Amino acid sequence: MRCLRQMFEQEGCNRDDWTLISDRMKGVELAVRETFPRATRRVCCQHLYMNCKNNGFSGSAFHKLFWIAANAYNEYVFGKAMEKISEYNANATAYLNSCIEQWSRHKFDSTVCCDHNTTNFVESFNACTKPFGDMPVFSLLEAIRSWCMQRVGARFDKAVDMEEGQLTAYALKELEERTAESRLCYATACGGGEFEVRDGHVNFPIRLATRSCACGKWQICGIPCKHALRVIYDQRMNPHDFISPWFKAAAYKLTYAEHIHPMADPSQWPDFGLPSIQPPTIKRPSGRPAKKRKRGANEPKKGKRNTNVKCEMWKV
Repeated sequence: MRCLRQMFEQEGCNRDDWTLISDRMKGVELAVRETFPRATRRVCCQHLYMNCKNNGFSGSAFHKLFWIAANAYNEYVFGKAMEKISEYNANATAYLNSCIEQWSRHKFDSTVCCDHNTTNFVESFNACTKPFGDMPVFSLLEAIRSWCMQRVGARFDKAVDMEEGQLTAYALKELEERTAESRLCYATACGGGEFEVRDGHVNFPIRLATRSCACGKWQICGIPCKHALRVIYDQRMNPHDFISPWFKAAAYKLTYAEHIHPMADPSQWPDFGLPSIQPPTIKRPSGRPAKKRKRGANEPKKGKRNTNVKCEMWKV
């Protein structure tokens, strides 16, 4: 963590308003407090749920209520879910309230425009680098560097070709899905730039000037929710004008302003006269080395998909 902080400072970045998410490992937690004391800390809800199971809070009812509370974009839905969890087990509510990190979406900072409450994107990176797991350390790092160079390079070229105000692929996908959902909503103008949107049997106040909806999703995500889109389309406005700048070309270009440059073969590297470091002597343990990820004690086992082969003629 100190090296990461020093790298930021060397690049001229001295800001402290970071948002970090982790699985509450003791080493990581202490390092974050020491190195980034002002950073906003989130906890991975999947790991938090597994901790709840380890403390005896489990069952299908608790699982459903926990994720309703975790994914709640407003305090009302969160409070209702926590009330039902308290009825299920008061100790579970006390345990969740003792979590000092942010884990429910309604508590997230609206200026960040990110509603991630799990570390799935980290697991995705680990899955992409899984084929390199059997390599020695040097070969492993070189394979990861090559993989990152290819991925970042493609996005660097994409950023160069983006036009001003163009939306990212993620924003376009979310906008398309929420537009389809907005067809079942009905908006009523109240005057003064305020609207009331009916979604099923529930009404949601909308204020275009402050870019806010009572459901809370627009404020947290930075992309208009289905209720706001219903108003925007009824008013013949462009929804792109109401999307956060974080999802537009300028931010994308800033994110991928640099790329990883190609590197010569190690045989062509300059010689600095340093001693050659040899790998330590390792005694190979007996048996075949494990490759699969070790699942937790309460983590469900991966099921096998069974298929029945039937005769095309006799159907048996």
